[in-house]
Amino acid sequence: DGSICAKEAIQLVKDADGHLIRDEGNISEKNCAELRASAEAIVRSMDANGDNRVEWSEFKAAVDRAATPVSDRVYPISGTMLINFTGQGVMVPVLPFLARGVGLSTSELGMITASAALARIASNVPAALAAERFGRRPMLVSGPVVGALGMAGFALAPTDPHLAFASFCASNALCGVGSAMTMAGSGLYLTDISTPLNRARTMAPLTMAALAGFMVGPPVGGFIADAYGLQVPFYVTSGALLLTAASALAFLPETMRRRRKGEGKSADNKPATAAESAVRQWRTMLKKSDIQGISAVAFVNGAVQGSYAVTTIIYVSETLGFSTSQAGMMFTASVLAMAAVTKPATDFSDRYVSVNPSNCRSSLIAPGLGIAAAATAMRGLEVFPSALPFTALFVASHLANALLVMPNMTPFLVDSTTEKQRAQALAMRNMAQDTGVLSGAVILGAVSQGVGVPEAILCSAGVQALAAIFFVARTSEGRQKKGLLEREKECVTKKRK
Repeated sequence: DGSICAKEAIQLVKDADGHLIRDEGNISEKNCAELRASAEAIVRSMDANGDNRVEWSEFKAAVDRAATPVSDRVYPISGTMLINFTGQGVMVPVLPFLARGVGLSTSELGMITASAALARIASNVPAALAAERFGRRPMLVSGPVVGALGMAGFALAPTDPHLAFASFCASNALCGVGSAMTMAGSGLYLTDISTPLNRARTMAPLTMAALAGFMVGPPVGGFIADAYGLQVPFYVTSGALLLTAASALAFLPETMRRRRKGEGKSADNKPATAAESAVRQWRTMLKKSDIQGISAVAFVNGAVQGSYAVTTIIYVSETLGFSTSQAGMMFTASVLAMAAVTKPATDFSDRYVSVNPSNCRSSLIAPGLGIAAAATAMRGLEVFPSALPFTALFVASHLANALLVMPNMTPFLVDSTTEKQRAQALAMRNMAQDTGVLSGAVILGAVSQGVGVPEAILCSAGVQALAAIFFVARTSEGRQKKGLLEREKECVTKKRK
């Protein structure tokens, strides 16, 4: 009749424990009592109206209650990611002074900066494969250790320009590899402990840690460097990363699900290598229109981020007359605004998809991209060519991103993939974003130098607008296919009845 009682729940408990028993006389009296107590407890926990039966609505409500709270394990992950991004933030003001202090040129400094992004691009897929094979916890331990070695390399680098250049490139590459390992482990760990009803809030620590790290890192790094020397911030960051590795080792249990028998085999029933498995998953995922759309969004977000140094910073310094500290304050204001709206934005995202199953996070991402593109275009068109309006438009584009795009990207990606695909899906997203960072810096830097900085900002807005259009087109196609499949299933069910 669409409900279960305690007696029926007893059989469910038996079945869940691997027993298929119809006669309670076949098991001991003690086991019978334990099963009966467990079943009665299950019924009581779900029975809202007290009739000793569990209706479907009561069962669904109980499952929703269990799936909604966010696990406390997000806090150690948050600490690890905060230190990771703070270390990257520390390098922003300190590394240029350290590099110039040993006689390196601006182009060499650019190559040093690029080495981290290149290392992340090369490491994203191997890191995801390692997280799937060895677990999430080993990545959360070893990633910060590798990053700590990179930070120590900066502090211990020789003063000879040629040796310093090689040492800085190697050190920053190690930081990139460590960051890729940490991101792979943390992304999958948070995915493992999340549900569709709390996914945005569970993933929020990644965003909050990035914002807080880039907000705290530059001033803290600059203060320590001024007070104690240029090498000391790298020593401090290295030690902090080692502490996060110890924290992960001590407090984070493994969350990777054990493979079932037969998983990880190829079509001819032979064990598939890690590379073969990754290639198959990428091919499968890239055929999905939803994955194509969200990958384009990740690429464009990275391109816009990579273009700031060659567009926005040059414009505010050379056209608006900003000092270095004023430019830093503009970025700080943007980060503070993003941090202020991240939690309510993730709460809204989870509520939005839980209220109505037909609601999709893609309907939140697309408007955010459009608003950010409009604000960026207004900066490029020099509609308000003065400091305060330019800063307000800059903050507005980041607010749109923080309110609608960032809280929904990873949950949308995870919801669009199977459990087996998620490691490579997150690697694909990181790869797209890191490739965007390199492309934005190189291409828009060339536009800025060859045509003009406002034109380069307009190109950035155009790319954002194109990404929004492409994303809407691809996700609409994905929803149409899902709708057709659901209607086909309904027709088949009706015919069977």
